[in-house]
Amino acid sequence: MQSTRTLPASYHLHGTLDLSQNRQALIWLNLASIVLVGVFGWLTLQYIAAVRPSLPTVQINLNGWDLLIYIGLLVLAMLGTIVLHELIHGAFFWLYTRAQAVYGFKGIYAYAAAPGWYIPRYQYTITALAPLVCITLAGALLVLVVPAAIIFWVAVVVVANAAGATGDLAITAWLLTQPRGTLVHDTGDAMMIYQPAPSPADSHG
Repeated sequence: MQSTRTLPASYHLHGTLDLSQNRQALIWLNLASIVLVGVFGWLTLQYIAAVRPSLPTVQINLNGWDLLIYIGLLVLAMLGTIVLHELIHGAFFWLYTRAQAVYGFKGIYAYAAAPGWYIPRYQYTITALAPLVCITLAGALLVLVVPAAIIFWVAVVVVANAAGATGDLAITAWLLTQPRGTLVHDTGDAMMIYQPAPSPADSHG
């Protein structure tokens, strides 16, 4: 099955996921993001120590303008990570639909979406996980070759991206509980899943 603009006649709406309307889910996702920062931060440090054991210990003493510049660079790194994350989502939406993704913000959360398209579960799952996989792998490779002064910023991007993938991981977990033929319609505001209507034989069986 391929992505389509036309919902098959046998399909009906099975469920809707709108995390922004579920305060409890948002709280849990934010807590999960903190956990992912810790986990990916530790794993990243262990990986760097393993592949670049000769790196010198870095001590940062910041005050005054240096501190402001450092904070500014951190903010820019975070914003750049968000943009890259959503562009990767958009690239995979394009790969499967050959249509430009729609980008935007809902509250403090950025999104890439493919309104008007019904995307098979496996394609949507790949699209959801793509930023986490691509940026993590790219970071792992960059750590091998970039100068020591750049490694910290590579680590920041990898860890920030992992924290930002919390929603993607939650959506993936939900989709993996759905039947293989599920179609996903992502409008940016919400995500709807469609499944074939049960046949009369199934409903009576």
